[in-house]
Amino acid sequence: MVKAVILASGISERFSSEKPKQFTKLAGLPLLVHTLKIFQHSKYVDEIIVTTNKDNIELVWNYINLYSLSKTIKVVVGGKSRQESSYIGLSCCGNNTEYVLIHDGVRPFVTERIIEDLVDSVKIHKAVDTVIPSADTIVEIDSKGFIREIPDRSFLRRGQTPQAFEYQLVEHAHEKAIADGIENATDDCALVLRLNHPVFTITGDEQNMKITYPLDLHIADKLFQLRSHDVQNRTEMELLHELKGKVFIVVGGTSGIGKALAERLLECGSIVYALGRETTPSIDITKPKSIDNALSFIFQKEHRLDFIINCAGDLLRRNVAFMEEDEWNYIYDLNIKGAFLLSKSALKYFKEQGFGYLLFVSSSSYTRGRGGYSAYSSSKAALVNFCQALAEEVSDSNIKVNVVSPARVATPLRYRNFGKEDSQMLLSPKYVADRILMAFLMDTTGSVFEINGHESALER
Repeated sequence: MVKAVILASGISERFSSEKPKQFTKLAGLPLLVHTLKIFQHSKYVDEIIVTTNKDNIELVWNYINLYSLSKTIKVVVGGKSRQESSYIGLSCCGNNTEYVLIHDGVRPFVTERIIEDLVDSVKIHKAVDTVIPSADTIVEIDSKGFIREIPDRSFLRRGQTPQAFEYQLVEHAHEKAIADGIENATDDCALVLRLNHPVFTITGDEQNMKITYPLDLHIADKLFQLRSHDVQNRTEMELLHELKGKVFIVVGGTSGIGKALAERLLECGSIVYALGRETTPSIDITKPKSIDNALSFIFQKEHRLDFIINCAGDLLRRNVAFMEEDEWNYIYDLNIKGAFLLSKSALKYFKEQGFGYLLFVSSSSYTRGRGGYSAYSSSKAALVNFCQALAEEVSDSNIKVNVVSPARVATPLRYRNFGKEDSQMLLSPKYVADRILMAFLMDTTGSVFEINGHESALER
């Protein structure tokens, strides 16, 4: 049996915050929950043990229950040092443990690939570290500050976690360290090396960062915002199983991405309402009454609303100097205020039924403003930030809020603004719709799913 010990006992002395960093929220969830969800969904991990400080035992159990982290079997009080917390976690694993992964609770970007590589390697080598190359030159200095040596960078690595071990080996390493008076080791591999046992390495990931300082939190927040989620391809049968019979409302569902998405959902056996200003029911997301009427009509008929996707939006290419105020207001009313009004109406139903999923279509333009696109780009950036804030506000209500950010797509909106373009440079609405379907199956909230140009000509 493979178990994971997640270390979350830190008091964040270097973090300059009243709240320990492992409980700080990012992308709608506490950092520790992001980390635990990765191990919860890993097919290579059987059980999880969390070490934390005594004042937060109940808080962690609340997270486990709220977010269905069923693999977590124990939450125990950690020690005064990382070494002590690690040993306590190991001691709570039990005799049925064959291998154990030890991981920092404030590394929320560990990947399934890293976990897989570790588990495969530890069965061969018994002790494995996760490392990445050093981009910087490392210098060794003497006590007076002069360079003593510049080691060959090609043999230097930066250590990360998880670290994986044969259970009895790492337990013995800790016991030997304690017997020898070592009490503040910061690395479990160092303890195994003291036994003269070799430690193998696998390659980690630059994004698998540890949140240590306040600046790290800002970097992590940007990573959550910008990272392209690994949306795994699913078979048609998997999509049918997950989406069949679910009620979908696709606002802006009569054209472009929305139309393609509605058609794909129907193929999956979903109950789909593709709405626009000329449909029945009709919807205008700049008008609260129109939104309320449309959602009420569908809820009364279906008695539930599972997913609401907003594909409505518009683009005007205009420099600020030449843009009229009513043109600016039109873009903002449709692209961002409409998202606010739609969300307010949807939340009433989602909270009443105890679940729901809001998905908004942004654009790759949200990452950087460009001349001529000030209204469009800034409204799409505002949409991303709005969705991340909303996700945090409703995370305790079993409501997910996410954003998809496709690159250039061959839609009527784009044609109206750019004319005829090389089709090989554009994504097709169907391809984007397929990727959105995969995103629905990802267990995340407050996230941006970037859909980039990896489409083959066949998929077009």
